[in-house]
Amino acid sequence: MLCEIHADIKTQNCLARKGYWIYDFVLPYVVLETLLLGKSDLLYRILQDRPHNQFTTLDCHDGIPVMPDLDGIANIERVRQVCAICNERHSHFTRIVSEEHKGPNGFDVHQICGSFYSMLNNADAYIAARAIQFFVPGIPQLYYVGLLAGKNDEERRIKTGDNREANRHNYTIDEINSATQKPVVQRLCRLIRFRNSNCAFNGNFSFNDKNQDQVNLYWEKESEYCKLQIDLVTYQGCITYSEKGNRMSFTI
Repeated sequence: MLCEIHADIKTQNCLARKGYWIYDFVLPYVVLETLLLGKSDLLYRILQDRPHNQFTTLDCHDGIPVMPDLDGIANIERVRQVCAICNERHSHFTRIVSEEHKGPNGFDVHQICGSFYSMLNNADAYIAARAIQFFVPGIPQLYYVGLLAGKNDEERRIKTGDNREANRHNYTIDEINSATQKPVVQRLCRLIRFRNSNCAFNGNFSFNDKNQDQVNLYWEKESEYCKLQIDLVTYQGCITYSEKGNRMSFTI
């Protein structure tokens, strides 16, 4: 059974530790904050004791979970900063109506609505986000708009009156064919192929949290390994890995 539950982290972790697979609804916001604010400390903190039996996501048919999924996890002032940046980039929000369940000073964002690509507004940052998703333990799940590096569909959002529709673009065949030729999509497909084929992902996961302006994630299985390094200032990233005893690398 795969549980889709929006609740505080204690509920999610309880299910995971009982052996159930869950959706990682914390990771999308954490990756967004890591890249928009250039700080990796929250990412490393959640990786400390995060269950590995999770489906990792960044985007979906609704929005980026904020409350209650991040209750007790994220710094509310940083959340406000991230939401402000997303708002400037034409994202919208679903709101918490009940006063009882709002955050400090009436903070009421339930989900950030829009495409992940539009929120980051940078191809290198977007590929860095996907690389982090693929390196975090779990089974990566890629939403179709995310696969095609789609932008906000403002026309659809206005027509339906539903903010979530900004990330539900109905692609034509011609649009799909055009999107697959975009360099950012081709870079993403290369990452997908690497994630699906490198045997180190079946081994042990670790990370190096010494540099807060970098992301350093590592997998190792017997003599094989792969390492992701991302500079959060430039969004430049590199994957170093072994292949039959030879050291290999490529820029993401």
